[in-house]
Amino acid sequence: MRKFIVSDLHGNGEVYDSIMAYLENIALIDDVELYINGDLIDRGIDGYRMLEDVKERMEGKGSIKVYYLGGNHELMMYQALLKRNPGHMVNPFCNWLSNGGEFIEGELSSFEDGEEKSEEFKNFLSKLKIVHTFPETLRSNPIVLVHAQVPKDLENSCHLVIGDNNHIVDKAVWTRKEDYESTFFGIGRFLGFNRIGLDGYLTIVGHTPLKDSRGFQFDSKENVFNIDGGCAGYAVGRFEEYDHVPLVEVNDGLLSFLTFNHNNEIIDGYWYDGSFYHMNEEDLQKKRIYLDHSLDGNGVQNRQFIKELYENR
Repeated sequence: MRKFIVSDLHGNGEVYDSIMAYLENIALIDDVELYINGDLIDRGIDGYRMLEDVKERMEGKGSIKVYYLGGNHELMMYQALLKRNPGHMVNPFCNWLSNGGEFIEGELSSFEDGEEKSEEFKNFLSKLKIVHTFPETLRSNPIVLVHAQVPKDLENSCHLVIGDNNHIVDKAVWTRKEDYESTFFGIGRFLGFNRIGLDGYLTIVGHTPLKDSRGFQFDSKENVFNIDGGCAGYAVGRFEEYDHVPLVEVNDGLLSFLTFNHNNEIIDGYWYDGSFYHMNEEDLQKKRIYLDHSLDGNGVQNRQFIKELYENR
């Protein structure tokens, strides 16, 4: 079983399609799980299509097993659909639209069965989990996945879902690192208020867009990876600043990063024992096979073809 994580795609269909094509080719010879760490939707124009596709995959369509955690944009959409009434702009609805929900709302409004679709999505979003813990470890630390902040009581929070719609869910999907910089004039950070991670765990989050060329950053003090490569920025035209989306593979003792961009380039490396190591050219070419042969117009014809291609490269 191979396990991958991606975060904050924000309606960016180009990168989503590339990542899915890459994983579907791997799924020809291995079992694949993909964990989407929130903010799949909003800002970009393909959010509705991506949401529909992920929903279908979670219902058993396709060869990839998909797990979808809620982020702040899923929470906003859920809250808006609870009180969806475009004729009476209640606060949750306005909040969602002002944060990039207008494309999905436009799609829903164009359907004759828009209300029925809205109810369907509301029920779907309500069941999205907030936190996931992996059995794999890195530097003896268990790995925990959450959109923004790990709840302090992790054990009792692992079953929380978007539909619980309470203050713990709110903090788990909304908190940013800079939120605690001003807590009690900065003293809050040192007192442990609003920490993103949790002692004894390696935490993987998104939520705060990065301009780093690899699309991720590591905070050694908190033992936290941020993997938000900035699709939200790219979706609104900030092309030079944000064009790197990391796909993280989880293994015991090792994280593998494949950073996709809009030219379907891949920047590769491993995170091991506190340091980042670039892959050699041979390993990089082997990984490109899974992407290139899904974008050449022909696709991969069978398991044996890609297995031989990979082994003989």
